[in-house]
Amino acid sequence: MSRLPKPIGTFGKPTEPRKQKNGSFRTTVRYYGSTGSKQIARFGESADDARNKLAEAMRDYQEVHGISRITRNTKLIDLAAELLTELRGDDSYTEGNIEDYRREIYVSDDKRAKPGTVKIENSVGHLQVWQATAGELDRHLKRLVSLGLRRKAKQHKIILKAMMAIAVRHGAIDINPIDGVAAFTRRKNRARGKVKDQRALPAFRAQVRTWARGEAIPGTPAYRSGPRRDWTLVWVIDVITGTGMRPHEAFAVLLDEIDIECPDPYLDVTGTLIEVRGKGRGRWVRKPFPKTDNSWRRFLLPPHSIDAIHHTIADLKSSGRPNPDRLLYPSRNGTPRSPTNFGRPWRAARGSEFDWVTPRTFRRGVGTEVDNFYDDPERAARQLGNTKEVAKQHYIDIPETVPDNREVLERWATGGGGGKV
Repeated sequence: MSRLPKPIGTFGKPTEPRKQKNGSFRTTVRYYGSTGSKQIARFGESADDARNKLAEAMRDYQEVHGISRITRNTKLIDLAAELLTELRGDDSYTEGNIEDYRREIYVSDDKRAKPGTVKIENSVGHLQVWQATAGELDRHLKRLVSLGLRRKAKQHKIILKAMMAIAVRHGAIDINPIDGVAAFTRRKNRARGKVKDQRALPAFRAQVRTWARGEAIPGTPAYRSGPRRDWTLVWVIDVITGTGMRPHEAFAVLLDEIDIECPDPYLDVTGTLIEVRGKGRGRWVRKPFPKTDNSWRRFLLPPHSIDAIHHTIADLKSSGRPNPDRLLYPSRNGTPRSPTNFGRPWRAARGSEFDWVTPRTFRRGVGTEVDNFYDDPERAARQLGNTKEVAKQHYIDIPETVPDNREVLERWATGGGGGKV
């Protein structure tokens, strides 16, 4: 009668410890894996010591299939490296997604990086898997929140959950400790209704032009020396306010996807910028597809945006700067323009009078204006490249006008009879 094969992923019966010539004790056990069986041996100063060491080895053992071995003693920073390896092999994650994870895991070696910035590497990265309890990770996340880093805390929670899920899959721990971490409490935002902000765009556009001419504005002195102020800022603002596109989309627009001479001038959004990090400062590259499925769209351009594009194209021709990718807004050396560097003139041009203005302010303004004029959040969502739910939650920022109930309320208040009869 043939012996039944052992189940995959199980151990046989450990041998009794045997004393060796050097006085130590040796015990073994056989592991039955998908690629065959393997003998595991441990030595101890006594029989019990050898049994205990073999028991620990059996507890921590994981069959290796071309990836790092994950045990309860694996450090979280090594577990994070394993996560990044998994993400690179998953087609559902883009280079930008992976870079977002990597940036929150490792401390930057860029000399310009702010020292002391909290990353997983310099906070909980030294912990071993068994030490990363729900309580320990909860304290880490709450510390970030207490420092005013709520968004970072949410990012770390997402990354740590994915990391610890690997440890669970490999049997290093039984449950994901992030499941036991306290949920983030919802902050109650005050009623928004930024009607005043919504009407500030003409004055803001005028101030940016004043800044570009080199004149002083509130919070920013007049131009004195150095590189001349770049009118590109003026033109980018006019394109964004006429479309509602994301800044990363604006810097990825191609000249070949614009037609301002046809009866209905238009601009197509077919890509976005992502940052690719490596040694040194990293670089920005154009990704040939936009952020989401809803983001691929064609904008019919209003006159102020058409005028801005005319000026931009004329400036490109007169400057003679290199532009191998035929971008609408290339940098001085012809590469994709860095959204990070763009923030510097942006902050200078908004000064103190409009220090609350961000590129997202314009997206919110576009969505709000379209929705309130047409009473159609779906129309606003299509303009922004979002779903209706996202547009209503994040971008439509003036309270909706309720239906006209004046007549029935007046009858009720004056005794003229309210309600149906």
